[in-house]
Amino acid sequence: MEMVRLLLACAAIIPVVTSAAGFSLTIGPPVAAGTGAKVTKTAAVFAVRLEECDKLDNAQISGTADGIVDGARVSAPVTLITANSPGVYVVSPAWSQSQGVWVVTLSATCGSARAGAIVPIGPGIGGAGFLRERIRVFPRQATKAEIEAALKALRGLGN
Repeated sequence: MEMVRLLLACAAIIPVVTSAAGFSLTIGPPVAAGTGAKVTKTAAVFAVRLEECDKLDNAQISGTADGIVDGARVSAPVTLITANSPGVYVVSPAWSQSQGVWVVTLSATCGSARAGAIVPIGPGIGGAGFLRERIRVFPRQATKAEIEAALKALRGLGN
């Protein structure tokens, strides 16, 4: 009887754990995208992977770079380049990383599921790359308030 209770308890837990894993974005260094020619010829800042998406052919991803340069709020396009692995992209800067502070905001869909991320970019000449410890991922698109808060936090780094 004790074994039956244990099995029923486990059966009740498994659907909760499985449903908790949903569509999301994973951010990593550009090398995580693989060694394809598209990646190596690009000055990529970071790679992004669509996780738990069973419809990659219908998935979409877009991004924007938002920054503060010389005290002014600016936005710039983000170039997302498809890597050799399905659902993997590298982000190439279309903005000047050497001035101001920047965050890249990503928004993705997989069927009806949504995911988003805010990826802060380190300050300095040529940019210091993405700041892994400050990345925020969401099961939705990031809000304007969240983007502004990320920029404000970066300005506190001495810029």
